[in-house]
Order: sequence, then C-alpha cells, then structure tokens
Amino acid sequence: MKSAAKILALTFFVITSCGKVMDKPPLDKISEDVIWQDQTMTTAYVTNLYTRINFYGFEQIAQFSSTDEASTNSTNNTNINTGSVSKTSEYSPYWDYGYIRDCTYFLNQMKTSPLPDSVKTQLSGEVRWMRAFAYFEMMKRYGGVPLVDVVLDPKKPVDDKYTTRAKEVDIANFIDGELTQAETQLTTAPAPRGRINKWTAYALQARAMLWAASIAKYGTVALNGIVGIPASQANDFYAKASAAANEVIGSGKYSLYDPLPANKPESYRLIFMDKENSEIIFEKAYDGINVTNDFDAQAAPQVFANRGSYVDPTLNFILGYENADGSPDPPVFGQNVLYDNGAAVFAKKDPRLFGTVFFQGDKWSIGTIQSYDGLDTNATPNFNAILSSNLVTYHGIKSVGDQSRKYANVATTPTGFTVKKYIDGSKYQIGENLSKTNWIAFRLAEMYLTRAEAEFEQGNLTPAVQALNMTRARAGISLVTESTITLDKVRTERRSELAFEGHRFWDLRRWRAAQTFVNGVTMQGLHITLHYPTGKYYFLPFNAETFTRSFPLQQYYNPITSARIDNNPKLIENPLY
Repeated sequence: MKSAAKILALTFFVITSCGKVMDKPPLDKISEDVIWQDQTMTTAYVTNLYTRINFYGFEQIAQFSSTDEASTNSTNNTNINTGSVSKTSEYSPYWDYGYIRDCTYFLNQMKTSPLPDSVKTQLSGEVRWMRAFAYFEMMKRYGGVPLVDVVLDPKKPVDDKYTTRAKEVDIANFIDGELTQAETQLTTAPAPRGRINKWTAYALQARAMLWAASIAKYGTVALNGIVGIPASQANDFYAKASAAANEVIGSGKYSLYDPLPANKPESYRLIFMDKENSEIIFEKAYDGINVTNDFDAQAAPQVFANRGSYVDPTLNFILGYENADGSPDPPVFGQNVLYDNGAAVFAKKDPRLFGTVFFQGDKWSIGTIQSYDGLDTNATPNFNAILSSNLVTYHGIKSVGDQSRKYANVATTPTGFTVKKYIDGSKYQIGENLSKTNWIAFRLAEMYLTRAEAEFEQGNLTPAVQALNMTRARAGISLVTESTITLDKVRTERRSELAFEGHRFWDLRRWRAAQTFVNGVTMQGLHITLHYPTGKYYFLPFNAETFTRSFPLQQYYNPITSARIDNNPKLIENPLY
C-alpha cells in the first residue's frame, strides 16, 4: 500500500488552492500521525480515493460493443465477442486489493483520529461505500473473492481466510452490511452530485442486491459456493433490492427529469447533458479542462468528431425498442417500401430511441447527419443497380453520405447508426480529451426499474406496475397493467431507459441471457438508400459484422487468471477455464 503521505502527494494538486496546505511542510515529509489530526489532509486522502473509483464509464466505451447494443468501426472481434476469454486473456478485469487496503487503512485511522466526530463519521461513510463498491465490481466479475477487511502486515503470517476465495453469497452479504452501516453515517443532502451521501449508499445497495438476487435465481452454484448463490435466497435479495431502491424514491430528494415534456426525444437526451439535474444521484464530473474524457471525439458522427463513430448502435438493439403505442407492428423493410425520411421507418418506436441514436437526416451542430450508403437513380427502385461510392455524384447529389460506411478512408459507422446519447452538439469537432459531459453513475430512473424488477420477480405485481410505469410515462409510451406486465416488458424497459449507461453488459450476465442475445448472433446494420426520383428512402438489413458472436457459458464469470494464481496458489480458478 502507498503510504498516506504518498497518497496525499498524488492528490496535492486538488488542494493547493487552500492556504492551510501551502503553510504545511512538504507532504512526503509529514508524519502519518499528523495527517489524521488535520482535516484538510484527511479530506485530501479521501479525495484521492474518489479519483480511483472504478466507474468504467467513458473510459471503457468498448464495453458497449461487447453487447447487442453496438458494434464499432474496428473489426470488433475481441476476445469477449469471439468467445476466447481465457486464463491468459481476460476481458474487463478488476482486482484491486491495493485500493481496498487503502480504504480499510483509512477506516482504521478514523477510530483514533482526534478530528470532530461529524467529520470522521461522514468521511468514514464515504470510504465504506467505496470499499463496498470495489467488492461489488469484483463480485460481478469473479463471484467469490478473498474477503479482506483488515490491513494485512506483509511481514507477518497471513491467515488463510484472507488468501482464499470466500463464497459469493458472503461477498454479497458483506456489501449489504457495509452499505447498511454507511447509511447511518452519511449526510442526507443530495448535493453536490459527485459526493457520496446516504442515498448513494441505498442506490448501490439496490444495484448490488438485485445482482445477488439474479445470480441466485438464474445462476448455478459451483465450487462449493465460491460461485453462485443458493436459489433459496433469491427472494430475500430481491426484497432487499426493492427496499433500498424505495428508500431513494421515497426520500423526496430526487425527481425524474423532464425539461421538455412536449419533445420527448430531446427531453430524454437532456438528462445526460444538463448537469446537476434533479434525477442525478451520483456522477463523475468532467469540466473539459482539468478532468476530461474523449467520448465526443470517439463516438460522435465522424464529420462532427475528431475520430468518431466508435460506438455504433446495431439494428438488433434498435428493433428491441417497443412501439410507443404498445402495438406489435415491426418496421417494414424492402426496396419497394419508400419512406419520407431516414427515420420514418422507425416512427412508431419509443421516443427515447431518437434521443439515443442518430438517424439519417438528423440536424446536428452546424450540419445534418448523412448516413445513407447508396443512391438509387432507377425509376423503379432496384438495390442491385444503385450508385454507392464516395467518388460518384449524380446531378450534384453524392451517391453516399459523408457519414456512410461507404465513405472511404474515414472512421464511419458500420451499422448505419451512431450514438447520440452524451454527445455535445454545442461545439463542432470536439478534440481528444476535451469532452465535459458528466458520467452519471446512479440516477433515479434506475431505482424505479430496480424496484419494478425486484417486485415482479417476487410476484408482487401492484408495486412492479407502479414502478415500471414511472419511466414509461415520462417517456410517453403505453403504460402496463397487472394483466399486461411481463418479465420481457420489465427487461425491455430497462434496456431502453438505461441504454449505453454500462448496464446492458452486466444485465445480460446476471440474467444469464447472453446465450439469447449474443451467442450465435451476427449483429446487423441497415442499408439506407436514397431513391433519387422520389427523394424518399428504403431500407434493407445486412450483417454489419463479419463474424458470428460467441459467448460460451464460462464467460458469465471472468477467469481468475494464471497470473493471479501463480501469485497466490490458494486461489481456485472459475469453472470451465
């Protein structure tokens, strides 16, 4: 573990504006006993822990194309997509006992620190949340992991219980207990949104308990409980998830944000652009200067980006949205079916789709999205005789749009679509690491969806319907009743409301549903053809990836890996690796 003084040195830039710090000796010369007597330095230590929280947000956007949500303008044949994760080739690892030790060390120091109790209590609650969050990130990946809640002395013998893997249910219960204690320590104030409070603790508890419940219901117990949770405990965890979510909902501190009720797509998009809005429970803040990300540069449509089109929604994903009126009618594709514009084929869909994805003809920034990939000049549409080259024009019309996958030598969408969510339209071509959009880690909509799922899984239809209809009503789509609500409705609402927020990757795993939505599936895109004689469009699906995705059963857990086992032979590898 880094010494507390070294951790403070790493965080020095955060607090140099405070005159108290400038009057102190160099941080690497300060006794650690002194640190815990000084509120500014103690707070700086916690600030460092905040910077190390594993959000896996904008920094891990490749995860979006590891689900059915998206493909990418690279080949996308990663190990997770080709079913080749192995003991020597992990995907999305997280095994950070250094961070856990730093959290535990802080909690120990607060027991004897002379700082005011109010300060120690709040900071201890924040750090206890961080430790629980770290264990949850590991549980999601590995199941049971070593449970280390003490600061180990490397010079002394270490008890086997700290070097062997605990049962997955024990990790879930530890997280539950940590958060229950944190809830008694933390402030109830909802602001600032980037600081952990009582409701942040309930929000994480709701998410973690829903995970544990799903593993109990849909997973399999193996390795004597190191992975898997007994099915008999599913309802207990579902009840805990619902109760925690309801604490946030009932607090009155947050409300579903709907700034433009008459324009549902834009109102939904603004949830992610309007900072500090009423729905946000916890977020990672970016200012575009000191703390930045490069999501705009990587993901915006190519002509509006530094690189662009790295996150490209699939047709599979788009077709998963419900029709707003609840009708089952699917979009009709074919060269003989002409539409007035590039989005009209999906006109019946949930309005949130149009706040999430760019479509042909969308107005944006200082231009228009042009993602059509062919120009049909025939009086009777004939896809086999279209013009489709960025070097060809016809009567002054380009045969392919400049965002089309056919537009040569640029990073363009392979599916016909690009992601709109989070993209900043206030500037043209935002450069690398200059984005200032915040990453929302927890928001109120997730709490309603968690409560809906947890109550439905327990057979409690009345509260499930009430919770599910909150986000549906805000979105402007048909409401469910106790006679129409289904598990598919619950899950579809979740994927639509929380698209590209880092949930789908994990939801498919906890539901054990990757076999349905990923394994054996070739992700599709949509040919968008402009019919010159009429000025209308027709659409034809195609395979956007050159391979079929594979998701073998072992990938529901990450491998412990050969490297970790070589370092600690007491660790047991996960099944089938």
